[in-house]
Amino acid sequence: MLFGGGLTRIWDELMELAGSGRPYREKLQAILEVVRRLTGTEACYLYFLDATGRRFTLEHIAIAEPEKRRAVEAEEALGVPAGTEDVRSVLGAPHLSLVRSPADEEARAVTTEAGTFYSVPLKQEEQLAGLVQMGPFPKGVPAKVKKRMAQIARPLSLALLQVRREEELRERARAIEARRRIGRRMLGSTLELDRFVSLLLDLSLKATKTEAGFVAVADPETRELTIRAAVNMPKEFQENVNLDPEEGLFEWPSEMGGAMFLRDWDFARRMGVKSILAVPLMEDEEPLGVFALVNFGKSRPFTDYTVKLLATFAEQIKLVIHNARLFGQFTARYLDTLKALARALDARRPSTASHHERVAEVAVKIARRMGLSEEEVEAIRTAGLLHDVGMCGIVEEEGVMIDYEHPTIGASLIEMLPLHPEVAQAVATHHEWFDGWGYPRGLKGEEISIGGRILALAEYFVEATTPDELRPGLSIEKLIEEVKRRRGSQFDPQVVDAFLETLKNPEGVP
Repeated sequence: MLFGGGLTRIWDELMELAGSGRPYREKLQAILEVVRRLTGTEACYLYFLDATGRRFTLEHIAIAEPEKRRAVEAEEALGVPAGTEDVRSVLGAPHLSLVRSPADEEARAVTTEAGTFYSVPLKQEEQLAGLVQMGPFPKGVPAKVKKRMAQIARPLSLALLQVRREEELRERARAIEARRRIGRRMLGSTLELDRFVSLLLDLSLKATKTEAGFVAVADPETRELTIRAAVNMPKEFQENVNLDPEEGLFEWPSEMGGAMFLRDWDFARRMGVKSILAVPLMEDEEPLGVFALVNFGKSRPFTDYTVKLLATFAEQIKLVIHNARLFGQFTARYLDTLKALARALDARRPSTASHHERVAEVAVKIARRMGLSEEEVEAIRTAGLLHDVGMCGIVEEEGVMIDYEHPTIGASLIEMLPLHPEVAQAVATHHEWFDGWGYPRGLKGEEISIGGRILALAEYFVEATTPDELRPGLSIEKLIEEVKRRRGSQFDPQVVDAFLETLKNPEGVP
């Protein structure tokens, strides 16, 4: 019987197994072994509901090791010749999938080729998510088995579904890592847009012996055209030129392939333009940019060859712009996925709820108090929202090492994106100590990025003041005492000073 302390011990055992650093399959095996032990059964099968919600798929099998006594029992109960086949050979062939039935909502006896099994539903927020089936029972399911399973159904569901959620996070992380590797191959033609455009502009000027030129590109959101590359173009021209398709310097054709007509002759004359040739960058009648060659010293006519050359280069630039936009969309979705992973990690326990958001908020306040630029502040905010995303784990064989490795894993998920370099650096170094005793690299002082030094204190504040199941949170007074004690060892003195000043502010630190 499982009453009082016995049930509590089983609950604790299941939760401890679910939260251990073991690999996924070992966790499932250990949890199902608890079920076998409590029910005295030979086999235990775990099924999870598939994405359609209509079928259960076999996820794991736990079967007793062959023993002489059990083999004899199997011979008597199932007609298995003892000594010729072990129990595993008889019980190790469950159905790979099961059709969902309304009857699965409740615990019940089910009949299989191996005998009667007891099927217990796994539920998450009252929604059916899986089944655990144990058996066989030659003479029907004993009442004590039904009672024991009723007592542990909830912690069993919590443990198995938590293990499954964590594995799903790892699977998503592996998918992201694959996308990251693919993304690296795109960088040459996307993140280097300005350099690529400048290269083509230089080539066209040399090939056509033209004095000057520029390439303007439309902002993907505002559609405003701005000059991204220019050679020998007067500053006044660049600051005052109007490239609006409706009323700007050029009249736009309906499609690519030909030269643009000059509309604002007055502006061109004021700027000293002697001759100008421009071709549009367009996609489905949408203006993407302008590629223009300009002569200021003397009027040099542009030939058909020049028009064709410029049109060819314009096609190349259009392709790069298109790829850059796709990569921008990929970056936004990628960041959203990483933030979702971070939020999912936070949701595992009440004590870690909103952990990433709170760390980011504290870090931003410290960064602003230190007088960092708004660009640096936003980079640190992003790093705060992602700092522990590496905990989702790409490597599972060394589960106990994940905490040590997660800053490096997290940074590797971020570094290929076109973000401020401080984002990846802060994630990579937020567990380094100012005196060099941190991890993973043992950096010290200013070897640690400013974002990493700020995140280190911000995360300490959030964790130290948040109560959990093991300890109460520190009071502000005790926290200040601890932070001062760690000033110069764990934390950068300048960051500590800024943090303490922030606490004096009426808004303070959340």
